[in-house]
Amino acid sequence: MIFTQKNSHIIPVQRRSQIIELIRLKGFVSVQELSENVGVSLPTIRRDLACITKSGIIQRSHGGATLTSIPGTTFESDYQTASQIARKEKAAIGKLAADRLKDHQSVIFDSSSTVYEAACRVVENGLILTAVTNDLRIAKLFAGSPSIHLMVCGGSLRRGSYSLLGEPGTSFLRNLHVDVALMGIHAITDTSYCDTSLDVAYTKRYMSAAAQKVIILADASKFGAVAFFDAFSVEKSSEIITDRLPDPAISRALAQKGVSITLAGG
Repeated sequence: MIFTQKNSHIIPVQRRSQIIELIRLKGFVSVQELSENVGVSLPTIRRDLACITKSGIIQRSHGGATLTSIPGTTFESDYQTASQIARKEKAAIGKLAADRLKDHQSVIFDSSSTVYEAACRVVENGLILTAVTNDLRIAKLFAGSPSIHLMVCGGSLRRGSYSLLGEPGTSFLRNLHVDVALMGIHAITDTSYCDTSLDVAYTKRYMSAAAQKVIILADASKFGAVAFFDAFSVEKSSEIITDRLPDPAISRALAQKGVSITLAGG
């Protein structure tokens, strides 16, 4: 995958996201190959790799880089970086999730880059919805749509993201009843959905409890990972929309708990 031949003008976060995506797709990428694909000099690539390595996403290895094999349970990349990773897959997942919705439903859109893709599709489709979100980016998108009745959870802005967490949002969610919740998640085990932060996990727990139907939007990298805190049990959801099937053992365990797995096309 070659992004451009002349990419020195793009901002560092976009360039570093391209580097992470190349490493994610290929497993190992040399410094020379990264330079050729991203379209910047070898010194620039080396500086980018040093910066990304400090974040814990990748590790340097034999003249190149690989993804970190076992990330820490509290590790989470910043929103700008995360939104650039697996963009094609996330767009397909979001599109399929939005196509599940019907006019006049009440829907929670939680704060994740994949759910944002679903929100974009909702606006594109002109769906008539009551939308609840704790994500400022999604709220801004919905604010421009005449067919969306928007409700925004209160709370404090989480650093490095668009998420509102804590009170009064959690009290609002405790008293809420909606038709559907579209939710991203950091990690999926055979028993629970997990996240890296207590505040995020609690917010997702209240969102799942408020919905008659919970649909998880997650690319395949989330399966089998472990994060710091259990958000809610897998039985709380009815469907996971993803891009690739997980390990057969996880698929069987989820099926036994009544959770279906749907693959989104590219």
